[in-house]
Amino acid sequence: MLKAVRCILAIMTIAMASGGARAQETIPADIGVTLSATPNTNLVPGQPIKLTISVTNYGPGSAGYLVLQSSTYFDQFSNFVADPNECYLFGTVADAYPTPYYYLNWEIANVLGVPGSRPFASGETRTCHLQLSLTQQAPGVSYFSFGVPSYFIDLNQNNNVAAVSLRQARQQVPALSGAAMLALSALLAVSAVAARVPARRYAA
Repeated sequence: MLKAVRCILAIMTIAMASGGARAQETIPADIGVTLSATPNTNLVPGQPIKLTISVTNYGPGSAGYLVLQSSTYFDQFSNFVADPNECYLFGTVADAYPTPYYYLNWEIANVLGVPGSRPFASGETRTCHLQLSLTQQAPGVSYFSFGVPSYFIDLNQNNNVAAVSLRQARQQVPALSGAAMLALSALLAVSAVAARVPARRYAA
């Protein structure tokens, strides 16, 4: 359940210049990420979609510094809400030409450099429940992922990212009535006859 739900992007957005390099961080552990979405098919814009993100430290060491990041997006998602007591999320906008893009960050351990922050211990699992929705600008199929950024090096790179596909409902083409079908058939027949009649030439 989402408790004390707050909009995270409207409050916690941080502007960044695109292309900034980050130093590599080595983690003496295997960090694994899973992601699920409910529902994920027959969606309509504005419909709430509940995401469950889980991250596990399979050991053997702990992670003193770790953040997860979402995939980048433009305007296909909106209405982000989460419980800040469960998972500390903040949004980032990257100033890219010609259109800025966005991504979410989930602080796992000491992202903001707070002294005494609890490390992500071996054997520990943390879960975040996030809600979002598709916008009118979303394509038929949208992809969303969460994972360990590439500037972290852990013991197993194969389980660092998890993704879901979000599929909109197909718009149904309204069926023609019997009268409309007859009228359409007649129009096609007349068009076919007209196409076979040679054009007349008139002397100047």
